[in-house]
Amino acid sequence: MGQMYLHRFVTRDGVAKAEVDAAWTEGFRTFAKSGNWGGVDSGVIHHKTWGTSWGGYILIEVDDPDALARYQTYHLQTYGHVVHITLEPLYDMDKAFESVINSMK
Repeated sequence: MGQMYLHRFVTRDGVAKAEVDAAWTEGFRTFAKSGNWGGVDSGVIHHKTWGTSWGGYILIEVDDPDALARYQTYHLQTYGHVVHITLEPLYDMDKAFESVINSMK
């Protein structure tokens, strides 16, 4: 299993609806072609996208750091003008603190 990331995107204030719609249109095309929002053919596995009233989250798994770099670059070049983008590496807290929790039983 690769490194899991939570990719957060937040719509920028003051962006015209037409710009947001154009970015979503490009996003849908990209996803249809590659299976992920960053347009990479391999090295990034899309698991799920959640939408919110302000943007949303994408759960991805990364097997190749170069693919993540291409994924991020594509986002910044294609969507960066309409959304703020962050990527957070995730770790398994249940596993990391399993011994501590078990010792408290």
